[in-house]
Amino acid sequence: MGRVTPTAPMLATAVDRLPTGVGWAYEFKWDGVRALIDVSEHGVVIRSRAGNDITAGYPELVALASEDAGAGDALLDGEIVTFDPRTGRPSFELLQRRMHARGPGLAKVAAEVPVTYVVFDIVRRYGVDLTARAYVERRATLDRWVEQHPGWTISPFFDDGPATEAAARSHGLEGVVAKRLASTYHPGGRGPDWQKLRFLKTGDFVIIGWEASDEKPGVLSSLLLGVATPSGFEFAGKVGSGLDVTTARSLQRRLMVIAAPRAGVDRSPGRSGVWVEPEIVVEVAHSGVTGDRRLRQPVFLRVREDKLATEATG
Repeated sequence: MGRVTPTAPMLATAVDRLPTGVGWAYEFKWDGVRALIDVSEHGVVIRSRAGNDITAGYPELVALASEDAGAGDALLDGEIVTFDPRTGRPSFELLQRRMHARGPGLAKVAAEVPVTYVVFDIVRRYGVDLTARAYVERRATLDRWVEQHPGWTISPFFDDGPATEAAARSHGLEGVVAKRLASTYHPGGRGPDWQKLRFLKTGDFVIIGWEASDEKPGVLSSLLLGVATPSGFEFAGKVGSGLDVTTARSLQRRLMVIAAPRAGVDRSPGRSGVWVEPEIVVEVAHSGVTGDRRLRQPVFLRVREDKLATEATG
């Protein structure tokens, strides 16, 4: 049997409420960057949800995994997380400082913003493909892995959905993921066997342009958003709330590179702004949509580097 090396993790389906009954396990949803860590005699490779090689950005995880390379072959699935030292909770805002840090300045940023890899699944062990095995079997294998290889952080799982949800809410976590005990692992697949409940109503939108305020001409103050539809991209409104100065400046620099006279989007007549190619995806919290499919009370949450524009379906 060849060594399995899937480059895309299994995905969960968003739901409004958690499934109940026997046959389910419940895990906390970690607010970080989904990643697969491949540990083998060939070394260590870390890949993002989109399949990009992000190994160079996380030297502390490479060092931890390198201790097992050659002797502890495994393919791990989990989340790269930064914990806020003040609250003890995952902070995506802090993690964003690490996501693009590379080169000479990385050591300083890594010291200031350490990361933890919270592992919740194991897809290969000693060269054996575990994708066809049930979730409960893979978790038992993962438990043994962590016992044999100290230093790794494992995500706990529980059998009481309402209690897990209550605990996650009380600790200010992002949500809960329910996984069917008998579910096999489908790299890149999404279905009813894994379900995620986010406590905020959020969606993924692609940036199609940006606007400046009257007070500061030429300085980004809000993002123009679009959603992917079968016929192309459709205008979904704009968001300015939640954008801090640092993020706005970073996005403006990136958006200026992909400026375009035509973004291939239904922009709504009369809408002004600097239009860009629909490439960068962001996550936005909102209270719903209006009758003409515009976001109500949107709040910018984060850039989704792990999403493609075609996945920005709101």
